[in-house]
Amino acid sequence: MTVHGKDEPPTTGAAVRGERGPDAAVAVLLGGVLSFFCGAAVLGLARETLHFNCSWGIGGEWGPDGTWVCADGIGYLGVAVALGGMSAVSVIVGLIVALSRTSRGRVIAFLTLAAISLGWISWWTFYAATVYSGPRPAGETGWDRWVVTVLPGIILCTIGLLVGAAGALTRHGWSRVALWCGVGLMIAGTALQLGIGIATFVSAGLLAAAGVARDRAR
Repeated sequence: MTVHGKDEPPTTGAAVRGERGPDAAVAVLLGGVLSFFCGAAVLGLARETLHFNCSWGIGGEWGPDGTWVCADGIGYLGVAVALGGMSAVSVIVGLIVALSRTSRGRVIAFLTLAAISLGWISWWTFYAATVYSGPRPAGETGWDRWVVTVLPGIILCTIGLLVGAAGALTRHGWSRVALWCGVGLMIAGTALQLGIGIATFVSAGLLAAAGVARDRAR
């Protein structure tokens, strides 16, 4: 039997569940669900925009103007595993953190997972755009393709994560506004290139979960 002091309220199962709460888990799950719907977009980004697993040729069977020839759907199974798998792991770990006891460490954990997810999609899309070393259309480079099509969204998402993290890690009057502005910036960055949403929506959900954990850790 647990003995409580006069000024110490008993710790009941309901109180513990209240401390943990479903809100952080809901935020993580919502990010995961939104990222799932970006699966087709990321494959289109890899194949049609970044020309990953593609070859360029001109003349003869390639045609007078040249064309890209890309692998079929099986050739992009690795993309689905690499990006979808990473997002799934981030969501699962995020849910484990969300269901743990309320503490300041949960905020750090959510922000770390959000940064890892964003960093992973940033690195992978850069790799996909630049790994091909064969001929390209005149004046085109993989770096240019990545900068024009992906980097603006990545930059806006990064700014959003930094702004949101500042809100999650502080307790000023502007902190909550900064947090949700950060989430909004990440969504806006994703809208610029929906293909990165397979990871950035997960990051946005984790950032929102960090805000919930911050409020509950007071």
